[in-house]
Amino acid sequence: MVQETWVKNLVEKISKLRDLGLDPYRVAYRYDVTAFSEDIKNKYSHLQPGEETNDTVSVAGRIWHIRRHGGILFIDLYDQMGRIQIVLRRDTVKPPKDALLDLIDKGDFLGIKGRIIRTKAGEISILAEDFDLLSIAWRPIPFHEFGVKDPEQRYRERYLDILLNSKVRKALVDLYKIEMTMRLILDKKNFVEVHTPKIQPIYGGALAKPFVTKIEALDRMGYLSIAPETYLKRLVVAGLHRVYEIAVCFRNEDIDVTHYPEFIQLEAYKAFGDWNDILDLTEELVAESVKAVYGDYKVEITKPDGEKETLDFSRPFKKMTLEEAVETYGGINIKNKTHEELVEIAKQLGVGIDDPRKGKLVENIFEKVAEKKLRNPTFITLFPRDISPLARPYRVDPNYAERFELYIAGMEVGNGYSELNNPIIQYMAFKEEEELRKKAGRGTETHPMDKDFIRALEYGLPPTGGTGIGLYRLIQILSGLPSIKDVIPFTYVIPDDFQTLAEIEPKLIEFYKDLYVKE
Repeated sequence: MVQETWVKNLVEKISKLRDLGLDPYRVAYRYDVTAFSEDIKNKYSHLQPGEETNDTVSVAGRIWHIRRHGGILFIDLYDQMGRIQIVLRRDTVKPPKDALLDLIDKGDFLGIKGRIIRTKAGEISILAEDFDLLSIAWRPIPFHEFGVKDPEQRYRERYLDILLNSKVRKALVDLYKIEMTMRLILDKKNFVEVHTPKIQPIYGGALAKPFVTKIEALDRMGYLSIAPETYLKRLVVAGLHRVYEIAVCFRNEDIDVTHYPEFIQLEAYKAFGDWNDILDLTEELVAESVKAVYGDYKVEITKPDGEKETLDFSRPFKKMTLEEAVETYGGINIKNKTHEELVEIAKQLGVGIDDPRKGKLVENIFEKVAEKKLRNPTFITLFPRDISPLARPYRVDPNYAERFELYIAGMEVGNGYSELNNPIIQYMAFKEEEELRKKAGRGTETHPMDKDFIRALEYGLPPTGGTGIGLYRLIQILSGLPSIKDVIPFTYVIPDDFQTLAEIEPKLIEFYKDLYVKE
């Protein structure tokens, strides 16, 4: 019954617009926008209540609220930057547009031309001198009164969720600003931004399960990129000594609040540097982009449970080894423990012991007892060598890798190391991974043998440091949103069964059949 009512009202509205000659899908093809809401409010903040100007602007946006008071309409109009109030007086609108004043509704798009004023109530507004209906909302929008409550609908109709949820919308904009700031920092340091292949003959650069596809033209299998690392290091070999990519990556693994199969990360490689140089670069990229976007190194976030927390991105970030973190936060000494001893500790903690690598046991114990307790940005260093096949051995003790991970608010956000540039050691590391894969099965995360990458190293890779920063995770933390899916514009959803308006009401097709011209 509710659907029948709004569809009936929609048909009546379009019929009236056609009769008036003001159907926006026939007459409104563009609109000159000369100003944006927030710029107007900032520029004219000095106006006193009741003060008017002769400054004329043109704005366009969606009607969020509309209040009719006798001969005056007060409209909250939203553009990309925010909200501006529109004051529309009936006695200034000439036919046939005067009829629109009773037809326009929440969700419709308007173009407004008018003067800047501050109302007696004290609000910066635009006193409309002319307006145009540019588009209509065909489906009813719940707006703030109700919002999108159903979790499935939030992701299925993501455009509606982003429209209604200012926190999500801000996160998307802030992510763009963080990326832009990181690009500026890297550009000043003479880094070159590149694109690496997303369909690859051999996946690599991380320990993860890939998506498998087929290239029909070649009748060959391919893999979606799990990381750009090995291709970026090929470019360092090729003479691009400072190179980076903000890369889309695909990992055919879990979907939970911190993992999604498709994500973006920034990976950067600096020749003639090591993990110390790249740690400093990672710290600068994160700290300075946060300050640029949020105005301070200290950022108050609202955690998913509603609790407030202040994160301090002031440099330098805290540093500790993985073993120190386990002892500090878990009260467990794992240094120099045998594999059997680590298995017993893992069993007592209830963490996984299936992976035969000693380093994986250590990492699992760390994740259990320490990870969630790392709140302010913290670098965890010296990961076990056997779970770091692309990193150089620690120069003091080759049982460790010159590798760090960055943790913020209990979540891994970055990973970097001194890059392994010896092709013989790289071959041995890949060979060991290959044997482990045969022995332990495909469920174990291992790096495949990549002979072409080794061949690239055989031409000579200079000492190099590399880093990867998970941008979705970083913005999830800063926005205080509960799931990584909340900061991804669109996620994979199983198509649902529903009717479009053309299927619900065939009369709408008759309205526009003449515009659907076919030879």
